[in-house]
Amino acid sequence: MLDEKWLIEESAAQALVEILSRQQGENYKVFMHSDRPDIVIENQIDGTRLGVEVTHLFYDSEEARYVFGRSREPDHPPAPEYIEGYVRRLNALLQQKSEKAKGYNHEYPLALLIRVVSPLFHMCNFQVYSSSIVVPPSDFQIIWLLFYDFVQRRWTLLKRLR
Repeated sequence: MLDEKWLIEESAAQALVEILSRQQGENYKVFMHSDRPDIVIENQIDGTRLGVEVTHLFYDSEEARYVFGRSREPDHPPAPEYIEGYVRRLNALLQQKSEKAKGYNHEYPLALLIRVVSPLFHMCNFQVYSSSIVVPPSDFQIIWLLFYDFVQRRWTLLKRLR
């Protein structure tokens, strides 16, 4: 039986392989769904693999409940204080995941995919506050932020932090 966590990770990984395939002219696919890292993707042309840890960025637990349909709309206004708080949450998440990656037993290079699911924090906010984002040293060779494109109505905006 598939659980919600598995489906959410799989959805993020599918968006990643579609974007990478389109951007790089390669044919990527999800090779394996596991734990630590969550997903292994494979380049179908040369057979190289990449372990991908999938995580999601929320402002707080109330926003997470709202995004997953378990709560009424959060009452966070899109004010500068809120956006700055969001960047602080991103920095804390980057630190937490960087520490966690030290314990991974990986035979492939590692990447971190952070899907930004907030309806109030988007790529334009990231660009304004990018100088405040702290990417700590870690075993992740690549760190991506994945944003929803409201024009295309798909997860198509991928920003590389490392």
